[in-house]
Amino acid sequence: MVRSLRESIAAHHFVGPDRVVAAGGTDELVLRLAAHGGPVVVDRHTSHARRLRAAGIAVDELPLLDDYRVAVAELCLRFERGARTAFVGNPHETTGSVLSAESVPRLCASARRHGALVVFDETSAEYALGPGFTSARWWAAHGRNVCVLRSFPGVEVGYLVGDPAAVARVDAGPVAPEAEAAARHALAHPEVLDRARADNRAARALLCRGLTELGVPFQPSAADFVLARLPAGVPGPRRAHDLEDVGLAGHVRIPVGRPDEVAEVLDELRRLTGVPA
Repeated sequence: MVRSLRESIAAHHFVGPDRVVAAGGTDELVLRLAAHGGPVVVDRHTSHARRLRAAGIAVDELPLLDDYRVAVAELCLRFERGARTAFVGNPHETTGSVLSAESVPRLCASARRHGALVVFDETSAEYALGPGFTSARWWAAHGRNVCVLRSFPGVEVGYLVGDPAAVARVDAGPVAPEAEAAARHALAHPEVLDRARADNRAARALLCRGLTELGVPFQPSAADFVLARLPAGVPGPRRAHDLEDVGLAGHVRIPVGRPDEVAEVLDELRRLTGVPA
């Protein structure tokens, strides 16, 4: 008997199907989770706040620390003061920073202690896997109050793993047949994700090395993009995303891409900044 996509994802994460729901993207899952009581705490400088507000959901933005990392102690305090739901990027959607190994269990314990739901947005986790990354997947697989959002690189499928009560209130959205086929292929062939991760790591190092040579400050990233701060008056390269709409004026989010795409971005930045070759 052929497993459903939900059952295949559950088997991949060693959990029962009651802890999994899949949809046509993670944005859809975020909206459905957030619709069950607010205000919702979200990291500052992400697209979640804009989408939730557009849907009429009250949002409480959590400022990042000076090093662009999530303010874990402040989020625990929000739980203590009655926050019911929080979304935490790991890696962060805009900065690419990751939570420390101590922060993940601390947030899970705080959510459970105060009866809140903490949702770790691990959409870019497939690129971050390694010694420096701590996923909340184990806590999402056992007990209550914790969920993890995941996706497949380059595939329009998002899924939630975690507290069965939270999963049960999120109706599964439609997944396009071609997207489901791609997700199934990724689950059946982990070497595909391993190769994508290795390629991204190499290209990201190339991008960061080039930014250093150009004197463009950037934030260390564990994801498939790099946050860079441009000199005053210098526009971003065409492939980069301006971040003024999420409160980071003067910054751009540069997708890593292939080595030739990295070279193209660096060449364009060299021209824009006037740094001699």
